[in-house]
Amino acid sequence: MSPLTRFLRAVGGRRSLLALGSAYVLLAAAWPFVEVLGNGSFDEGVIISILVGASGAVLLYGGYRLPETEIRPKFYTTIANWCFRAVGVMVAILLFIALVAHLNDPANNFLILPALAAVAGFAAGRHDARAKTRAYTLEQRNEALQETQAELEQAVDRLEASEERYRTVTENFPNGAVMLLDEDLRHTLVAGQGFEKVDISAEDLRGERVQDVYSGDALAVFEPNYRATLDGEPTTFEVEMQGRTFEARTHPLTDDDGVYAVLVMTQDVTERKERERALAKQARQQQVVADLGQLALETDDLDELMREASRQVADVLDTDYCEVLDLDENGETFLLRQGVGWDAGLVGEATVPAVGGDSQAAYTLENDSPTVVADVEADDRFGGAGLQTDRGLRSGISTVVGPFDEPWGVLATHDADPGTFTDEDVSFVQSVANILAEAIERRQYQSELEGLVADLEESNERLEQFAYAASHDLQEPLRMISTYLQLIERRYEDELDEEGREFLEFAVDGADRMRSMVDGLLEYSRVETAADPLEPVELAAVLDDAREDLQMTIEASDATITADSLPRVEGDAHQLRQVFQNLLENAIEYSGDDPPDVHVSAERDGARWAVTVRDEGIGIDPGDQERVFDVFERAHGRDEGAGTGIGLALCQRIVERHGGEMWLDSEPGRGTAVSFTLPAVDE
Repeated sequence: MSPLTRFLRAVGGRRSLLALGSAYVLLAAAWPFVEVLGNGSFDEGVIISILVGASGAVLLYGGYRLPETEIRPKFYTTIANWCFRAVGVMVAILLFIALVAHLNDPANNFLILPALAAVAGFAAGRHDARAKTRAYTLEQRNEALQETQAELEQAVDRLEASEERYRTVTENFPNGAVMLLDEDLRHTLVAGQGFEKVDISAEDLRGERVQDVYSGDALAVFEPNYRATLDGEPTTFEVEMQGRTFEARTHPLTDDDGVYAVLVMTQDVTERKERERALAKQARQQQVVADLGQLALETDDLDELMREASRQVADVLDTDYCEVLDLDENGETFLLRQGVGWDAGLVGEATVPAVGGDSQAAYTLENDSPTVVADVEADDRFGGAGLQTDRGLRSGISTVVGPFDEPWGVLATHDADPGTFTDEDVSFVQSVANILAEAIERRQYQSELEGLVADLEESNERLEQFAYAASHDLQEPLRMISTYLQLIERRYEDELDEEGREFLEFAVDGADRMRSMVDGLLEYSRVETAADPLEPVELAAVLDDAREDLQMTIEASDATITADSLPRVEGDAHQLRQVFQNLLENAIEYSGDDPPDVHVSAERDGARWAVTVRDEGIGIDPGDQERVFDVFERAHGRDEGAGTGIGLALCQRIVERHGGEMWLDSEPGRGTAVSFTLPAVDE
């Protein structure tokens, strides 16, 4: 790069042109005056000024209008370079002429010719700059074209790969098809493998309108969904065709003018739907079994349970009939106990033979597994008269209700059409039969238990009557024995020796103890019959009454009886008073050598209160702690206490009448804690 070019690029090509033009214009304006001052001709100076000024004006105008031309700014330097080079060449020529030749007026020539040369250089430079601009533009366009060509080649490669993938996917789309439909709902493209199990092929659909291919229910599903997609709304729907279920998804294809086609992808989901239906059916069967099990626990009406079981089995298996057949005691005849589908007059009245194996019910009774019939006309296991054969029923399931060695009856369901039943269906019917069997067994057991309870209540009532009568009738002889013993003691005490008086004392003590035992037995027998209704009772008041009854005993033994805050309970105040009195008497009686120390407390336990009477007495051996609640059972000898063996048994029976229980916790020499529960009163 020449120094001139570097200078012009540093200054700017356009600025250099404008500066050169301005210099010539200024020089032209001042030249006439220079001529006059130099004794030259003014007219000649004006002519020179015009020529030089015109050249400067051309440079100024041309430089000013350069941005409006097609010449790129980077080539303005080329124009300036031409101008300055032309001026330089002309100056060099004139210097050569001035030195070699003789001009009339070298100064004027030197001024005019370079100016004209600058104009010529501008013209030449402009032409050169325009040429370079065009060459540069062509080069840029060529580069852009090359980039565009490369992008087109890449796009073509992508399109070819995409088309290959599209063809691969559509032609091998498993269990489905891909279709394109135009605005007239005409199939413009159809591919895939979803036509193998129906009578329509891809060739049948290509070029055909939806309305010309489908009809009925299928058309009623396809057309509105396709038209909704043409309105821009993607859809998903299912359609049944020729026994198959297809799931379809549509998507609108759009351009600047809106939706121009509908993309449809369909897939055969028949197997999936069948699995879903099978799972739903199994879930429903399990729910029915659970519901029937709950009903069996809640109801005591077997006929209600059988009716509901028959209805549910027929509903779940979609059969026309279901029945529960009751086998008679002799095992010879079935009674149509309950069922659905049968005439009202048959239920509870119709009977069928249970022996001989001619009917499905009889055949089921003779085998140890459920009987499944797909088509009775093709089944030679049985064929005699029966409820189902009389009505043309052709398929069904039957199973024994109860154990096979001691059956209660048969549960069966039938349909008028041939049918296929799965293992899950058979298990379902068997589960329902098991629920019926358990309910029947529970009902029989409950009936037996109710009979046993009635017998026990009757026996208990007789025993209570006997105990009452016996204890009541024994009181009179005991009173007489006690009276005569007292008379003997008063009249003949002085005549008896020491041994005789000892014998008499034993007899009086035995009579007194016998009277106490008879009184205790009388109270024990009247716990239920002579009781008051249960009502809210303040235990603190009941304990105070018991302590008042034992006031003399408490003072005589120097006993200390304390109590925590006691609650209100649901009870019989009179009987609870007896419980406290007996327990306090026992605590005082078996306190040992120390003064009795008894404490009463209560603790809430859910809906009950646990009341505890604790002493610091001699305690009870672990081996005796269970039997002390039995009548006439004692934990200690008579030398340790004067109990009758009825007190704790009476307390336990009173507590049981209140719906509670009684127990004790004791350790020999460390005292005894007797606890019992009573129902709490909700505040």
